[in-house]
Amino acid sequence: MSHFKSVYIAFDQHPSYKGASTHIAHMCKVLSESYGPTLLLTVEGPLPKIESKHISQLCFLSEEQNVLKRALLFSSWVKEILDKQDTLLVGHFRDVWGGMAVLSHPHILPVFEVNGLPSIEWPYRYPQLTNVTHEKLKHLEDYCLKESALVLTPSQVIKKHLWNRGVAEEKIKLLSNGADLPANISATPVISGEYILYFGALQAWQGLDVLLKAMRYLEDKANLKLIICASHTEHHCKAYRKFAEKIGMQERIVWLYQLDKEKLQNVISHAYASIAPLVECSRNLEQGCSPLKIFESMACGTPVIASDLPVVREIIQPQINGVLVRPGRPAELARAIRILLDYPQQRDLLSENAKQTIADHFSWDHIEGNLAQLYEQVYTFSFGYSKNNLRYG
Repeated sequence: MSHFKSVYIAFDQHPSYKGASTHIAHMCKVLSESYGPTLLLTVEGPLPKIESKHISQLCFLSEEQNVLKRALLFSSWVKEILDKQDTLLVGHFRDVWGGMAVLSHPHILPVFEVNGLPSIEWPYRYPQLTNVTHEKLKHLEDYCLKESALVLTPSQVIKKHLWNRGVAEEKIKLLSNGADLPANISATPVISGEYILYFGALQAWQGLDVLLKAMRYLEDKANLKLIICASHTEHHCKAYRKFAEKIGMQERIVWLYQLDKEKLQNVISHAYASIAPLVECSRNLEQGCSPLKIFESMACGTPVIASDLPVVREIIQPQINGVLVRPGRPAELARAIRILLDYPQQRDLLSENAKQTIADHFSWDHIEGNLAQLYEQVYTFSFGYSKNNLRYG
């Protein structure tokens, strides 16, 4: 296990049905193409682990229920593995838990990919988090941000937040999320009939409750269904299913769980609209989520209706390649849905512009090329010579 040139670390399940897993796959691909044999360290996911010619994955598994204890166990597990690696050149990590392990090895060039910060996100996920723990999380984040040679962020919103926290602006680089235009989508839909779509995770800041309430304003659209493709299992969706029943919308909702990529693209492509009703909260305003569901919907040519937040405006131009509505307002969301249902020409225009936006600016080939350039720049700056001689055939 001493031949690896780079390591990618994520305290996330991978492979999985979540958008983060798609992002991890593309980042790890570029890392291996840039530096050679890559070690991939993640939490064990529901799908078979990655094993290819140039990427070897090891998975962390723990029965610890406390998320903080589990994260610390993950960090220790990563450190023990890295202690045995004497050929690593670059350590790319998605969180402080991997970061602490990388930074304990001075010979590894640290690259911090900031998609989210626990000091911002965890208070929403775990309300019982104490102020002391919150401050410790911020301290860990600040240390990793300060010591990293390169900090990658998917949005200007996060970049601004990091700059306000004192991170040197010159080492914060924007690396957007992306999507690919589907090569082949079956003309036969997985779900028949007229429907709008929500897909992805179901955390509170995603705003699914707003969308469920909006359906009540569309009761005259008797044939309209809301399809919810959750990246979770059915068990984790119980609260929203009960809420839908409480407001009398259960008969108009079809629940699907952990679809594979081909089926999910089919469901997206045949939807009248894809909804991203993000909540106006610090998690989405300071951290900025750059939702992969927006990119993937646009790539499929499905009009997106999303909350009007700064991070979303980095992707969507209102009434050109998508529709923006004020967050947290079910009636306004329902009105935007109604307009798209009633005006197919508007849907078609948004669809074509959305696909063109992805092709021109957000294809994974484009994003991967940008990352490869950033790897080259930071390596040359840190070591004084190009890494081109490290590449392999």
